[in-house]
Amino acid sequence: MKLTLDLVSDVSCPWCIIGYQGLAQALSHLSDEIEVELNWLPFEINPGMASEGEDVASYLSRKYGMTESERQENSANITNRGRDVGFEFMPLEQRHVYNSFDCHRLLYLAQKHQLQTPLNFALFDAYFGLGIDISDTAKLQDIAIEVGLPSLEVEELLASQLYQKEVLELQQQYKQRGVTSVPMLIVNDQYNIAGAQTPADYLDMLTDIIDEIQAG
Repeated sequence: MKLTLDLVSDVSCPWCIIGYQGLAQALSHLSDEIEVELNWLPFEINPGMASEGEDVASYLSRKYGMTESERQENSANITNRGRDVGFEFMPLEQRHVYNSFDCHRLLYLAQKHQLQTPLNFALFDAYFGLGIDISDTAKLQDIAIEVGLPSLEVEELLASQLYQKEVLELQQQYKQRGVTSVPMLIVNDQYNIAGAQTPADYLDMLTDIIDEIQAG
């Protein structure tokens, strides 16, 4: 049985990597039952972010009105949830928030080379694990080439507006379908699983969906 999984996410969203790690662990328990096609779809949680970015403390205070104690609690929650699924976040206060649009253009290219998941994980690790500026063209070029994307195609993309229209259209398409936050997992273009679930919850939800499809 084949499932098509469309994962709407943003590289600058910590819950997206937590969700993906949980999903991957759940899928490992279903590998004998299903074949999976995973597509990463673009969503920007900060589409208007300036090129220089913004420190996390100021960003969380401005956007969500978080106090210092709330930021610390939020950081601890993210760190612990990440650790539970095997992802280590660098300290929150050491990070900046950056514009992720060029990441999504690269991921659009990566889909053509069946390298979306390796590139997405490399970008998550670069940003959340190492604090790398994911809007920096030179750094993005190095990351994309490292995972196997053709260097000439990467250079051409980053020096142009290639795939800008396509990415914006995909974002608008999923907003019109009601996606207002990420991660959002869409199964077979029919069933939605919102938020970063635990591996056990993903497994239960996917099992229920598989049973419903088979009963169909």
